[in-house]
Amino acid sequence: MPREKADYRDLLERLDVAFPNKEMLTKTEVAEWLGVGRATINRRYGWPRGKVTKTQVARAVASSR
Repeated sequence: MPREKADYRDLLERLDVAFPNKEMLTKTEVAEWLGVGRATINRRYGWPRGKVTKTQVARAVASSR
């Protein structure tokens, strides 16, 4: 079973604080939260079209650090 990255839980908590009562986020929301453009999100993470879950965001950002 793969181990989660060290920053995963911290990032997930920060996402919960920034987006309470939301599980699915738009790429625009994620881009604003990270302080980058939407094009950077598309290029860096390659998520499919539509919304992404907080866990997908936390996993991807933790892996890229």
